[in-house]
Amino acid sequence: MKHKILKYFFLISLIVYALFVALFGFLYVGPEPEVTPLEDITWGINFSQRQARELGLDWRDTYIKLLDDLDVKHVRIPVYWDEVEAERDTFDFEEWDWQLDELHKRGGEAIVAVGIKLPRWPECHLPGWIKEAPQEEKEEELFEYITEVIEHYKDHPAITLWQVENEPFLWPFGECPRPDGDLVDREIALVRELDPSRKIVITDSGEWSTWIPSGKRADILGSTLYRIIHDDRFGFIEYKFFTPTFHARKALFLHFWRPEVPVIVVEMQAEPWVTTIPLSTSNIDEQYISMSPEQFRKNVDFAQRTGFDTFYLWGAEWWVWLLEHGETEIWEYVKTLFSTSTK
Repeated sequence: MKHKILKYFFLISLIVYALFVALFGFLYVGPEPEVTPLEDITWGINFSQRQARELGLDWRDTYIKLLDDLDVKHVRIPVYWDEVEAERDTFDFEEWDWQLDELHKRGGEAIVAVGIKLPRWPECHLPGWIKEAPQEEKEEELFEYITEVIEHYKDHPAITLWQVENEPFLWPFGECPRPDGDLVDREIALVRELDPSRKIVITDSGEWSTWIPSGKRADILGSTLYRIIHDDRFGFIEYKFFTPTFHARKALFLHFWRPEVPVIVVEMQAEPWVTTIPLSTSNIDEQYISMSPEQFRKNVDFAQRTGFDTFYLWGAEWWVWLLEHGETEIWEYVKTLFSTSTK
């Protein structure tokens, strides 16, 4: 009996090892994708008035500076539940109306994100008045909030895509509960019912996911792309292990299952990953550890070598903050970058 157990253990170990080698080979072995010329890439930004405020900026001036000085035409905008419905059953869309109207005036397009989990810390943004409610009540109010947002904006000409939740299957990260695939499915179904005319983006980690849970639900898969992060246990970590080939092969893996689902990068690191929140509490020297002008250029070079052609840069509010602190190099580089963007 003992001999048979050891035999099965050895066989299972061999199979696991073979699968690991096969997966490693698929993700890493072989030529890199062809470099995508800058002029063939669509560059966009993420924008959060919440982040601009935390940086001490006038968020409207910041937004207009980004649209006009950089000629930004593609923006991903989260509609935070705790801001748009700060008081129960009272919805205030004024700030998002203004952003979308200003973008439309300039011929721009928006991805609008809805859900509990949206970009920026603490990731999940429930209003205070619902946090202690039973789960069933939370879900009822969640669906009401989503319905209000979609009904309010489904005729807005600037909106081209909806995003439902943000990295809903990345866990643990942020102050969020465990992923609930059934809840995400019901949110997606609600958005499709309310506005069948637009496609839905589902996002996922570029490094720490197979993309299958998100990709099988998505019309478009939105990936993240980070190069240097900070971990409380290990300090700053550069993602040297994740190569351009790794990202490209993940897209091929997804396309085995969902060949019709394109992959775009909705969150490309163009802002520091610092040890303190908010970002403005750190100094520029610390910020430049993970996002100096040189690192910014490296990230763009890396992006070109993934084979993807659409990137929404993360950290546009910080570029304006840098300008106000006399640091112009990143701004001038981004201006050059956006001058090549396909519209």
